[in-house]
Amino acid sequence: MAALRIGIIGGGYMARAHSVALATLPVYVEGLPLEPVREVICDATDELARAAAEAYGFRRWSSDWRAVVEDPDVDVIDIVLPNAMHHEVVLAAIAAGKHVTCEKPLANTAAQAEEMTRAAQRAGVVHQIGLNWRLAPAVQQARRLIEDGTIGEVRDFRGFWLADFGADDSAPMTWKYSRAGAGSGALGDTGSHVIDIARYLVGDFDSVVGLSRIHVPFRRDPATGDPVAVDVEDDSAFLAEFSGGAYGYLQNTRSSPGRKNHCGFELHGTKGSLTFDWERMNELHFYDSRDPKDRQGFRTLLMGPAHPYAGHFWRVPGYQIGFGETKTLQFLELVRAIGGDGQVQTSFEEGLRAKQVEEAVEASVESRAWQQVPR
Repeated sequence: MAALRIGIIGGGYMARAHSVALATLPVYVEGLPLEPVREVICDATDELARAAAEAYGFRRWSSDWRAVVEDPDVDVIDIVLPNAMHHEVVLAAIAAGKHVTCEKPLANTAAQAEEMTRAAQRAGVVHQIGLNWRLAPAVQQARRLIEDGTIGEVRDFRGFWLADFGADDSAPMTWKYSRAGAGSGALGDTGSHVIDIARYLVGDFDSVVGLSRIHVPFRRDPATGDPVAVDVEDDSAFLAEFSGGAYGYLQNTRSSPGRKNHCGFELHGTKGSLTFDWERMNELHFYDSRDPKDRQGFRTLLMGPAHPYAGHFWRVPGYQIGFGETKTLQFLELVRAIGGDGQVQTSFEEGLRAKQVEEAVEASVESRAWQQVPR
């Protein structure tokens, strides 16, 4: 089997998640068209890069991301950097003829995201964004039940991601609380997933109107202790109209005490309803309005080999998968697409569309009026 040599740029938390996914992919999935190889990992210093290579099982390490991008022995560039760096590194990788996978959000602005998307399309490289939530078997099953008409025409959608990592006002300043570093706050950080799921299940957004809040206006610089202004939102909520006529309510917060990563959705159709909770990600709850009156109620569909993607992991119903396996599925799609066996669901185009929705919400917050979403 030919090798597919991966170069990861960035050595932090998501590098770990991606490395585990790459290591386990050939174990879980037989018949891959290419063998994913952890070739080289890059971090900010030699010391950090060497430590990451040893911890995550890479053959080589580097502290020069440009050298990794231009390395003839690297086929794919995997970008797990702070948001502000995505644009430059992605464009350099595309110019070097590399396939690219990039963590979300795709870029700090929709203009940057569009430039990256069109560059990848012109170059003919495989391009992917890490919107892995939609690859969860329960979400895939929800899409199946919508597409086959089981729940009828979708009327409304409610999506949310509630977390509390930003609720502590003593937590230090990081790039995630800076528009220059992150592009946006909760709306782009976790909201990109919720927006993507809404688009995946309901369709394109037509217009939005939203509100946002900054609850902790200053955080301390970890080096100096000086207060630094926070200029991105801690909370965001917005109403939406979809192009097909449905409406939605989407909420994202990182300041809800007690909620760690409580995310999910509920949607209602003319024949039934679906609910999903990431904290119980192996379950999809389904209500069928056509059931007899004495048997009505939500039923729990427990994901197993009969459901999309779930059979790659454990071939016994009731065994569980978690966040890490959705990253494995992300790389499964990437390897297959590069090997000529299908396409990735989450191309840069999906990241661009999510960013356009985010910017329309931000414009609505400023204008306090409905805003059209580009299509």
